[in-house]
Order: sequence, then structure tokens, then C-alpha cells
Amino acid sequence: MPAKLKMARIFALALLLGSGVGALADDEQRDHDLARKALLEGRIRPLTDITEVVGSKVPGEILSVQIEFDDQKRRFVYEFDIITPAGKLKEVDIDAATATILNIEEDE
Repeated sequence: MPAKLKMARIFALALLLGSGVGALADDEQRDHDLARKALLEGRIRPLTDITEVVGSKVPGEILSVQIEFDDQKRRFVYEFDIITPAGKLKEVDIDAATATILNIEEDE
């Protein structure tokens, strides 16, 4: 596994598990607290599982990962920003419970 990908995974997991980042907005803090609880209860999949799915479907370097709660659909969604080998920036949304890719959007 490339070192950059490994570091991205570790950083994202630390954020997900509430590593003491104090600058989060109230909604972001709520999402992270709910995500941590859902992960511990087994209602969402660990970031390592989700990252494997992303890597197999969208090759490239992961630049960032966030997790948010979609209030309308009542589910957690991992949001990945990925730079492809061709230099394209893609945003990939994945259902945190099922690891299903919900959307792949190419930024211009």
C-alpha cells in the first residue's frame, strides 16, 4: 500500500473517531459523534472497508475523507476526494452502512 494512501486512511480514521479536533462546526461535531456511535454499534462499516471499495472502483490518490449524516435519507455517507492517475479530481459518495457507491462526480 502506498505511504500516502496509508497516511490518508490513518488521518481520516482519526477524524472519524474524534481525535480531539476542536474546530468542527456544531453540525460536523454532531455527525462525527453519531458516526462514532454507529461504528461502535456496527451500524456502519469501518473506513478501511470503505477505502478498499473506493480503491477498487476509482483508482487514484485519496486527498480527503469526510463522513456526514444525510438527514433526508437517514444514513451516513463517506465523501472521498480523489485525484485520478489522469489528474482528474473526483468526489465519491459511499453509503457507510452498505459500502455502495452512491455517486461519482468529476470536478472541473
